[in-house]
Amino acid sequence: MASESTADRASVDSPGDASPWPASILLAQEAYGAVSRNHTTATAKSRVDHTVELTFWVADPPAVSFYTFHCSKPPTSDSEDAADLQVQPHVVGAEGRFVLVRTFFASGDDEFEYFIYKGDPRSPSLESVPLPDDDRLSGCGGTEFGIVPRGDGDHYLLIALCYAATLKDYRLHIYSSEDRAWRTKELLNPCPRVLTIAPDKVMLLRDGVLVWVDLLCGMLVCDILQEREPLHARYIPLPEPLPRNREQILKQLIPGAAIRRYRDVACVDGLIKFVEMEHRVTVTEIVEVPPEKPSDPRDKTVLYDSDLIMLYKRKHVDNKPKTLHTMNGWSAMTWTREIGSDCWLKGVIVDVDDILVDDSAFSALLSGQRNESAGSLTFKNMYSACPTLSTDGNDILYLKSSRKMIDSYRWVVAVDLKEKTLMKVEAPGAHPFGEYSPSFQMFLPCALVNHLKMTPGIKFSAIQTAQTSSSANEPNNAAICVGEPDSYEPENKRPSYWLRKPTMHKI
Repeated sequence: MASESTADRASVDSPGDASPWPASILLAQEAYGAVSRNHTTATAKSRVDHTVELTFWVADPPAVSFYTFHCSKPPTSDSEDAADLQVQPHVVGAEGRFVLVRTFFASGDDEFEYFIYKGDPRSPSLESVPLPDDDRLSGCGGTEFGIVPRGDGDHYLLIALCYAATLKDYRLHIYSSEDRAWRTKELLNPCPRVLTIAPDKVMLLRDGVLVWVDLLCGMLVCDILQEREPLHARYIPLPEPLPRNREQILKQLIPGAAIRRYRDVACVDGLIKFVEMEHRVTVTEIVEVPPEKPSDPRDKTVLYDSDLIMLYKRKHVDNKPKTLHTMNGWSAMTWTREIGSDCWLKGVIVDVDDILVDDSAFSALLSGQRNESAGSLTFKNMYSACPTLSTDGNDILYLKSSRKMIDSYRWVVAVDLKEKTLMKVEAPGAHPFGEYSPSFQMFLPCALVNHLKMTPGIKFSAIQTAQTSSSANEPNNAAICVGEPDSYEPENKRPSYWLRKPTMHKI
């Protein structure tokens, strides 16, 4: 099927096309509510008769690709929300041609609903994944699912990792698309002396071999196709944190969910690759005016209550000098290993001071900024975090960058770690859904693009986006003008939800 998709892509690329189709994309995990159709659109029915439509829009990295999700609620629904969504659709698994999306309908059956999208150049499909008869998935929280393609790629396995009843071992819940049935397998903890992991991500290393990654505690590697039960796995510790990160972790200033701002792991050409960023911080002591010398009560004839109370309060004031912490650049380090080895091999160390910045790329990053300080801004002084390793077999690292840690402007940039060069910057321009750009989301590398019919109508570029009339009541009223998409109609309301780090529970 890969050769067919390559041919389809080649058929629409002209020799003079300056932007060929990407080998992989960065896919935003949260959906946009909109009626938008192109050759990737697929439709399915939910368990309670919602009509669901999924469409993908492709962008060249480091720009973030995204997908739209449209839902027509059943006639029996009494939800005031036209989309009838209580939880915004979210990608919880992606592998090859498959993307797994989870959502929660307001008028549903009080259960999460899962939809699996299968890319195909001729006929993409979308189907609802049946839930097991019991509530076994409730113990998996919002964890990401592993996806293992089977046979010729038409079928797949979905694997959810949960804690076993003892909380010392694991339990795998496995769904097979061939018989549409769920099975449960016990998985022994390969390193009982280490706490069980809570995965931040799951990757397919090779056929049947999954890697669950806890960016703080390590990795669990298991061949889920092995015959013996309980299943056996291997524990792989991650490299120790860099000094400042280690200090922050020990002080619990970096909770588990926040570690994603500094670390990433990817499978690249059969190797496991690890990266960690460390931010440099300059600490400046703030010199304050020394307090007045305490008076001698023998010199007074009257002691007022108010003065005595203030004196008492001053005794409890922390007299430690105040400090100002200022970001002063960052460095990144990579490690690699083969799955069967017993060690990590040092990769590259890159400091932002050594990164060559292309003037045109950086100018594009700052375009549209109405800030007097924008002209003096340098890449080093920007806040960069959330490293994401490319899975294309190169040394590209994607980063989220902004002028400061909390900023309404945010871009995704591509840095070549080997050449120490800022390669690309997400193209400036308006997004069809207003200020809520995909780059504000968490995203994941995805090979789905190799299994789509790559016509110009599915490719998205900020420069090709035309904003139409917008108001406070209809902030998402926009149109995508790319090639000739079948149609596009915005949703007027985007459901809100609070996304938290997945948790795992005893089942």
